Amino acid sequence: MFKQGLMSKVQVSRICRVVVGTVLCLTIVSPLVAAADNVNSPEEKKLLSGITQLDAGDRSAYAVTADGTAWAWGGGYGSIGNGATTPAYTPVKMHIDHVKQISGGYRHNLMLKDDGTVWAVGGNEHGQLGIGTQSSKILVEPVQVQGLTDVKAVSAGGTFSLALLKDGTVWAWGGNEQGELGDDSRKNKLTPVQVKGLPTVLSIAAGSNNSVALGNGGEVWVWGSQQPLGTQKGVILKPTLIKGSGEYRAVDMDGAYGLYGAALRWDGTVWIWNNYIDPYLGEALKPVQVPGLTDVISLTTDSAVKADGTVWQWTVGDKNKINVTQSKGIQNAVSITKGSRNHYVLLKDGHVLAWGANEFGQTGLGVREIEVSTPQLVKKSIQVLLNGNEMELTMPPLLINNSTYVPLRGVFEQMGVNVRWDVPSRAVVAVKGSTTLILNSVTGQTTVNGKIIATDQKPVFINDSVYVPLRLISEMLGAQVEWDADAYAVRINSNK
Repeated sequence: MFKQGLMSKVQVSRICRVVVGTVLCLTIVSPLVAAADNVNSPEEKKLLSGITQLDAGDRSAYAVTADGTAWAWGGGYGSIGNGATTPAYTPVKMHIDHVKQISGGYRHNLMLKDDGTVWAVGGNEHGQLGIGTQSSKILVEPVQVQGLTDVKAVSAGGTFSLALLKDGTVWAWGGNEQGELGDDSRKNKLTPVQVKGLPTVLSIAAGSNNSVALGNGGEVWVWGSQQPLGTQKGVILKPTLIKGSGEYRAVDMDGAYGLYGAALRWDGTVWIWNNYIDPYLGEALKPVQVPGLTDVISLTTDSAVKADGTVWQWTVGDKNKINVTQSKGIQNAVSITKGSRNHYVLLKDGHVLAWGANEFGQTGLGVREIEVSTPQLVKKSIQVLLNGNEMELTMPPLLINNSTYVPLRGVFEQMGVNVRWDVPSRAVVAVKGSTTLILNSVTGQTTVNGKIIATDQKPVFINDSVYVPLRLISEMLGAQVEWDADAYAVRINSNK
């Protein structure tokens, strides 16, 4: 059935990266403009800024700045390239530099560097990292994809990957059960193989289990599953032209369930098609126009940005009726991308708006709410400085009831504190010298050397990780904690 949730997956991300090639040029040469109207704007120092390219994974998001620095937030079931598998509720710096473009998939993501090489991180159970092996082990540090140079763009799918070379050829690797690689087989490929039967290609997009490419004549080619998973019919093993005519300039593919593809015509209109052979969905691979949308510059399979900077979304209802509505309160947008149930908008001033699901912190807002319905500006992570030195935390601090909470491990070990989680009592035990601090997550009781301390702060669980109040533990163990509002940072002075 056509549901908005089903259309909100990874496509947007992929599309954005495809469209971003064009949009980025506009972004670079455009003057800075005020962010968004009617959107709560915290002080600039708290906001993620200077972003030139944006993409989303299944439950994660990625951003690149002009200097090639890459940032990620959320997480889900893979790795966001910061040395860990734990989620980040605000942006963290990825362990890679000189990045030109990022594309997020289900459990992995791809990074294209300035030198034309491709790097990957995350899950590799289908060989989607392109390193010659496949394994259930999640790689948390970026690794180079084998055998690829002179790459122009990348796109990460559900369990597979695509790359577009500067010569217009398309290469694919990873999972291939549904024909995602377009090589006329269903065998996984652990290193890139060329997708044959295509003309010179201008852009690509990988969905959950299908792929799309834009030919240099403006035509659209697709391959992969044309049926719901679990069936054996309707799989397109080689590139096939979609039906109808028209010259297109951008493409996208649904990353959630592979239901839809989308393409942007040169006249600024948006056309979508369903990939599955299903009577309810109508004729497969036959584009229909999204009504009322013109002058579009960036799109996903369920959303678009117009040249005037407004954002629009649509759903498909009974009898394939397409309902289009404007996303209120957003101006000066230049591109859009989406995750499984999230949308992200890049603004002209380099800020990012996010909304949608947040169970893994994928909105990047640093809040614990499971859902965020109103577009809000993505924040930076709170800095933690220990004795003047910035600490790199794979799980950034969170503000909970106006108090800074940090992961149980990471900060305190560097302060010379022995911290452990006591399973039977469900309590945090922190020891430094002759001082023992115990915070019980069940009763909320805090003790120092057996003496009860009056406080309403207690440990909290977030995605199987324990967060604890920074100031309470630090000061009870002899450290000084200061909030630096100007730097948006917490300063800890401790004698280890």
